[in-house]
Amino acid sequence: MSGEDALRSRLLAFAHELADEADRLTMRSFGEQLEVTAKVDGSPVTDVDVAVEHLLRDRITATWPEHAIVGEELGTAASDDAEFAWYVDPIDGTKNFVRGIPAFATLLCVERGGEPLIAVASAPALAARWDGNTGTGARRDGRPIHVSTTATIADATVSFGGLGWFEPHGGAELVGRVTAATARQRGFGDFWHHCLVAEGAVDAALEGDVSAWDLAAVRCIVQAAGGSFVDFTGDERIDGGTAISATPAILEDLLALVRG
Repeated sequence: MSGEDALRSRLLAFAHELADEADRLTMRSFGEQLEVTAKVDGSPVTDVDVAVEHLLRDRITATWPEHAIVGEELGTAASDDAEFAWYVDPIDGTKNFVRGIPAFATLLCVERGGEPLIAVASAPALAARWDGNTGTGARRDGRPIHVSTTATIADATVSFGGLGWFEPHGGAELVGRVTAATARQRGFGDFWHHCLVAEGAVDAALEGDVSAWDLAAVRCIVQAAGGSFVDFTGDERIDGGTAISATPAILEDLLALVRG
């Protein structure tokens, strides 16, 4: 095993350990009555979100003190010029978590110089965990996965995030164009529909209002599974506020529909 492979393997094993600990915390409270407060942007946060992120940050800092950490609830830690950065979303799908909907996950990703290395998306209430290593591939529950072989947009199954999030980007017209051109549409949302793209169950997923910590892990998993991951302009970035994951064969047609 090369030094690079050994590093990725060590990082991924550690990320799985962190996900195990996060799962224990989230499942302890899932289905219970939770106290919810609103952040500055109006999105909800619970004590569990914050507790999970504190746990993850403490573990990462103790093991990899030279790594930067970018988290949803507690901001950025360590130097901006750190070679490695962890992206942490303690509970992606907090609204689902609060309502007792099992589609929520802890998301972890390690990037080096802005390029994804490894990631884990752990959804304990769905009894599912996805991981990605851009050197060796992606898995669900230890089983190798790959994006679909769907070759045309007309045969594609597409998932949308919250429909209201598309208003700044064309709103109902954008959704209508994609709907008219594709075979089937669903609204799984959040981490889940990108992971479904990675395993080939869905051919594309669109998000209209997202942050880097929402996207870092799922981008890594989708790319490791052979998929494409871009924003609505077609740029491979996670800080543009929008996201498309797709099997590569339909990406350009999908981008044309999004752009109108």
